[in-house]
Amino acid sequence: YDQLLAMPAVEQYFTLECISNQVGGDLMSTAKWTGVPMRLILEKAGVNGGALEVVSRAVGGYSDSLPMSDALRPGTLVAVGMNGMALPRAHGFPARILAPGHYGMKQPKWLESLEVVDQPYQGYWESRGWSKTAIVKTTARTDTTGAHAAPYTLAGVAFAGDRGISKVEVSTDQGATWKEAD
Repeated sequence: YDQLLAMPAVEQYFTLECISNQVGGDLMSTAKWTGVPMRLILEKAGVNGGALEVVSRAVGGYSDSLPMSDALRPGTLVAVGMNGMALPRAHGFPARILAPGHYGMKQPKWLESLEVVDQPYQGYWESRGWSKTAIVKTTARTDTTGAHAAPYTLAGVAFAGDRGISKVEVSTDQGATWKEAD
């Protein structure tokens, strides 16, 4: 842990979503995370060209893996802080994985170790039939509605993982017509 804290850290805003979140659901949130790019950790460990996946093992026996290509992406972090503070216990103290574009199941909390493997790894949920890739699907939810007559005021979330959102459209007539939101 001390070695991890001594490494160069970055800060980034990152949204996490649970794979069981329903459209319109609230099982997602955004925070400002502090962490070490996993790429730096793997370089320091001297990972070679035969590596296929990085297995993240958590206290309590939970494990999952990321393909090397995702582990080496600039946005993939081993997070040690959240919103300017040490990582809270509920969010994975002492460290957790953050992997852009993936559901939370691929981002173990309470990280104990990383292991580089040369063959596909079946994580906890994968071995129970869940997705191996766990790529975030596009979702949206409305958190607040304002006026009940035009012009309408709405506030909410549109999220598509690391693919981004190019526009949001709103219908006030149950989908007969759509207008681009401001």
